[in-house]
Amino acid sequence: MNLVPRLARLRREDGFTLTEMLVSSMLFSLVILVAGGIYLGMFSAQRQVSALTSTASDAQLAGTSIDTGLRNSSGFKLTSTANGQLLVARVAGGATTVQWNCRAWYYSTSDHTIRTKTTTPGTPVTAPNATQLATWTLLVDGVNARTGSTIFTSAGKKVTVSFNATTDDNNRPVAISFSSTPLAGVTESTTCY
Repeated sequence: MNLVPRLARLRREDGFTLTEMLVSSMLFSLVILVAGGIYLGMFSAQRQVSALTSTASDAQLAGTSIDTGLRNSSGFKLTSTANGQLLVARVAGGATTVQWNCRAWYYSTSDHTIRTKTTTPGTPVTAPNATQLATWTLLVDGVNARTGSTIFTSAGKKVTVSFNATTDDNNRPVAISFSSTPLAGVTESTTCY
């Protein structure tokens, strides 16, 4: 038997050299870093999309609440306060018979929120202080007026609502703007305000 070819064959199959191990480790590390960067970028984008979607949903809910309430009302009263605006309406509701409620929406300039409260007819709704406002239902936060310092404006029997809602981690506002008028031909009662 010839030992030289057998030794040459064994030396070829001895394993990796130190240089080969270092190069393969660096390539593996590079692949892991690139994959990790892509994953972190996708995670960050997903978080921003989720926050923006949630804000848009909340802003639309607030807009729908105000619009539906005003369209089903016999009248409204808009009052400016030191810390915001109070919009109160006498709203019709009920499945089989009409039941009237007092519904209010409050825009807080200090908290940047829109909150709502419903009371029974004959219970006037007044502008809340900070403690009372905490008991109102939060519709949306991160709210700012689109122009000026008010989100509610009224002209005759029409209320215009215009605001931007933003998330904490981005500056892309969700713009909401619409006008509503109370029910035509319904007698107004001021028992809510």
